[in-house]
Amino acid sequence: PRSLGATRSGEHDVMSSLSPDEVKRELARLTELAGVELRPEVFDVLVELTRLDVVPTATAQVLKSLCTKSAMRQSMGGASAMTGR
Repeated sequence: PRSLGATRSGEHDVMSSLSPDEVKRELARLTELAGVELRPEVFDVLVELTRLDVVPTATAQVLKSLCTKSAMRQSMGGASAMTGR
């Protein structure tokens, strides 16, 4: 089975060969294997960033920003953006 991952040696990029539904399924599988719980909105952002072939450092910055906003909401008594709790 194909899985997410980009090659650095000029080989065919696996991501570009996956359908949008396959990208979503693979990301869901990876987050589950990693034990990461995400709200559907956050997961959708990750799917879109992956589809757009955004570099991992930029994706990490987006996640960090979401975590910061979530922490600010929690400190004000709101729900977490990452888990909805």
